[in-house]
Amino acid sequence: MIKSPWDEAPYDDAVERTEQRDLELSAFISQWALMTLLDPAQSLAYLRYLGYTGDPATAFRVTRKRSLDVKKKHTDRHVFQCFVFGPKNAGKSALLSSFVGRPFRNNYEITSNQCYTVNSVEQRGGIKKTLILHEIQEDNVKEFLSSKDSLAACDVAVFVYESSEEYSLKRASELLMDVAREGEESGYGVPCLLISAKCDSQSYLKEIKETKMISQAMKIGAPIHINVKENNMNGVFRKIVNAAEQCHLNIPETEQGINKKHYRQLVNCSLIVASVGAAVAITLTAYRTYAIKKAASS
Repeated sequence: MIKSPWDEAPYDDAVERTEQRDLELSAFISQWALMTLLDPAQSLAYLRYLGYTGDPATAFRVTRKRSLDVKKKHTDRHVFQCFVFGPKNAGKSALLSSFVGRPFRNNYEITSNQCYTVNSVEQRGGIKKTLILHEIQEDNVKEFLSSKDSLAACDVAVFVYESSEEYSLKRASELLMDVAREGEESGYGVPCLLISAKCDSQSYLKEIKETKMISQAMKIGAPIHINVKENNMNGVFRKIVNAAEQCHLNIPETEQGINKKHYRQLVNCSLIVASVGAAVAITLTAYRTYAIKKAASS
């Protein structure tokens, strides 16, 4: 009997399970979506093992490039991957655990860089989309972003910080800047959201001014405030999916990126003016030539 790949990382704790560690249908479908994303060849192999005899090309749905989705301001994807960034002890793991119904734990545990959770998220009209959360450890961000394709598989990124810790917000904003810069350089810019974890009324008042400045400077939305311990999630997973669907919005911009964009616009305008000027000059020259020939023949 073939061994199930879902008994090992990163699949073993990626979905919600029953008390007997079994999978319900929705969890099974979510788990399959995760395996297809991470290892399509393995997914197809197990599909054949289960009896699928159809054309492999029809087994998977291939979507268009994200860059085209951004240009079209629309995506028809049904599975979205969200990269979860943030400093240590900010609440990243708690966010992932809450997504699959695991209870909050006070003790902090270091997680591996292969930490995923996946579940379906019901949108307006009862439409369900599959959301995959992938936690990126703070210590691994630099190495992770060193690959030019590091953001290629990302549909949306969130940056979790602890609202009561000034350093946590500062570090989250630095990570946001790193991802924004990599997105501009690689062409894989993605929608980004700030998530204020462990939120309470006192810390909310302290952070609101700083986060407003960050959001305005980076051209992204205001933070989403949650409190996992009190199960106050503020519709965060639905908002993450909404951001992924509205793929042309909330893409952060650095000052360098904005300057480059303005420079390209200036160059394009100059080329247009030059082209128009050249066309006018050619037209005038042709007219003068015609007028001279006409005068000479009369």
